Amino acid sequence: MLGVALLAGVSGGILSAAMWVRNTIRAQDDQAAAQTATTYPNPGDCKAEDLDVTFTSPESVASGSGVTLNVTVNNTGSEACLLDLGGEHIGAVITSGNQTVWESTACPFTPTSRRLLVASGDAAAATLIWDGNVASSHCAPAATATASASATATEAATASPTAAEPTEEPSGDPSAAEADEGAEGASAEETATAAASGDVATAGTYRVRIQLDGADLTEDRVFVIE
Repeated sequence: MLGVALLAGVSGGILSAAMWVRNTIRAQDDQAAAQTATTYPNPGDCKAEDLDVTFTSPESVASGSGVTLNVTVNNTGSEACLLDLGGEHIGAVITSGNQTVWESTACPFTPTSRRLLVASGDAAAATLIWDGNVASSHCAPAATATASASATATEAATASPTAAEPTEEPSGDPSAAEADEGAEGASAEETATAAASGDVATAGTYRVRIQLDGADLTEDRVFVIE
């Protein structure tokens, strides 16, 4: 009887030890699986078709007061994506008739690049501010006008006859003189128009839309300058 009892005790001990080893190994496997890092693919740039863009703007403003546009971009895609809401990427275009009055990316705000990771269903925001001037008086349009004036001055100096070169005598034709005066008048008028860049936008009806990297994200929205 004693031998049977001892055999039963040994068998029970072996069984208990086997179960303990099995449970220990299982727990270790579960712990290792929990600590294994999950690898996700690198997110790509957001696609225009996966973006839902809204913005707030006034219906009317006083001349010279400017406009503030609060832009919200929602990621409606199924995956997270990268969206750049820097001044060189997200922009607004204001037009009046066929004239582009202001384009924010021509004189971008800072930071010029602001890349954001936007999860599916989340949104990112940006604020665009127009100072109310035609083509902005302190950035690209002013520099362009200066460059054009310098080029005109250089061409005029090259075309002027030197003292050693013969000059053409006046033809005496009144119509020719009138044509010359007309040409000079036209040049003066073009200069005055170019100099008007940077003036406060006058009263009238304007349209504004939002762009991302030069592509339209919204339709035109009408507002009035009074």
